[in-house]
Amino acid sequence: MDLKHSPERGFHQASRADCLRDWYRGPHGLRTLEGLRQHVQVLCRPRFGDAWLEVGPVSLLHPEWTGPVHALHADPRSRTLPAQGDLLPLAAATFSCVLVAHAVGDAGDAGDVIAEAARVLAPEGHLFLLECSHCGSPGRHRLRPGLRRRSRRLLRRAVLEVHRQVALSLLPAVLPDGWHRRLGPLDAAVSPWLPVLGSCVLTVGRRRDLMPIAPAPSRLRWSRDAVRAGGRSQWA
Repeated sequence: MDLKHSPERGFHQASRADCLRDWYRGPHGLRTLEGLRQHVQVLCRPRFGDAWLEVGPVSLLHPEWTGPVHALHADPRSRTLPAQGDLLPLAAATFSCVLVAHAVGDAGDAGDVIAEAARVLAPEGHLFLLECSHCGSPGRHRLRPGLRRRSRRLLRRAVLEVHRQVALSLLPAVLPDGWHRRLGPLDAAVSPWLPVLGSCVLTVGRRRDLMPIAPAPSRLRWSRDAVRAGGRSQWA
């Protein structure tokens, strides 16, 4: 699908991208970005030869996060990969880490976006789904509590295992910056333990294509013939 067939999508994406850029410059967005960085670096260690992909209106993967990894940003206004999130011109099972940030919040085809991200995810790779209740598209209701259930449902529908789910923030984004600065330390300490109340929720899914290795059978087995009559072993 091209933007020339649906110009209203281009308008919504452009307006939301500007809103998100301003939000990530503030204290609330910077704290959310720091929480995202910690989880990405713990679960996806950059290795030479790996490829990472992010889908969304803004680019959040900084070069110091990725290191030697080849990173692509998929968005109609992107310089590296101008494409819609629900139709990626990429081969399947290619990327070890996929970040879908603010790409399905107001999309009518949210399931298609996650399905495409899961398709290009390599076996044992991680998919990070970041959603918040800020910067909604015009004419649509902003996302309210329920991000946790919605995110888990989208990942499971794409046949991904929900690895973890944390809230990067509990404070509503509409609060003034002064309140975010005062309550920031408390929010950072409490929010990871209360994802159900989060206004910005990170859900991590994993593609489990490898079969678990079954434990080897034990060789220390007793048989009925191992003990003779009178309680003496046959090797005695």
